[in-house]
Amino acid sequence: MLQMKRYLLIGLVLFMSLFACLGSVSAQAIADGTYEVNYEMKESGNDNTSIADGYFSKPATLTVNGGVQTIQLTITGSDMVKELSTPNGPVTVVSEDEGNKTRTVKFQVSGDLSNPVPIDMHIVVPDLYDTTHTARAVFDVSGLATASSDSEESASSNEAGEQTGGKAEANPPTSDESPILLYASLLLGATGLFIIARKLRVN
Repeated sequence: MLQMKRYLLIGLVLFMSLFACLGSVSAQAIADGTYEVNYEMKESGNDNTSIADGYFSKPATLTVNGGVQTIQLTITGSDMVKELSTPNGPVTVVSEDEGNKTRTVKFQVSGDLSNPVPIDMHIVVPDLYDTTHTARAVFDVSGLATASSDSEESASSNEAGEQTGGKAEANPPTSDESPILLYASLLLGATGLFIIARKLRVN
């Protein structure tokens, strides 16, 4: 019985690892370029709009260069928003207009931008409060070009070049088959785990 539990635990760890890999492959990288992206500041613990949302103008500007994602956005009421910090550290100030109380900042975002980005902000409202507030920036990246679609466009251009007599360059293979391999691995793992469990019960 103890041995059976040990095998089941190993199988569970294997499944968790495979699902983690599946998630990383499924998350499509955004193609290089500059985009205007709408976003909303939500409260740290739920999907309610944060009061801090009123301090940020829309949309934000997303720049992707070599897979590095940089967000640039403008803060209104900058006299009350003293500091901003993201998981990658403090933001960089691009410009500031003290007369209009606006400040434009930028910061890098690692990983899947469809996931909320936590932002810590030091807010000071005179004679009311002085505190560090956490919100989650939720960016709408739906519809943006992905690295895979960008490769497909390049492939189409190369094909068109061949048809018109132009010289087409070879494209590197994509990872479109990776999810299929992961699904196959999951199926094989489940089958193996079932067989082991059945043999242990028989014994």
